[in-house]
Amino acid sequence: MKKGGERRASTGSMPDFAFSGEGVKLGAVSEGSAAEKAGLQKGDIIIKLGDYKVGNLRDYSNALKSYQPGDEIGVVYLREDKENSTKMVLSER
Repeated sequence: MKKGGERRASTGSMPDFAFSGEGVKLGAVSEGSAAEKAGLQKGDIIIKLGDYKVGNLRDYSNALKSYQPGDEIGVVYLREDKENSTKMVLSER
């Protein structure tokens, strides 16, 4: 895994920038995106991407920078206060 640099991998989701809690809340999930294929929905809150804990948007962005499109990673998220996990194959940004 490379650290830093330009972010090339994408989940195909748009964060809810108004959300100020722990994690990254999804404001939108693009049709056919990596996030949609993994079963994520608008309103889900991502708390872990691969090996990285996601506390905020910076953590989320930094985590994505360490992966490449095509990498399969585990995702831990909250839906209606229940913790769930899934696998996601990242797409090209």
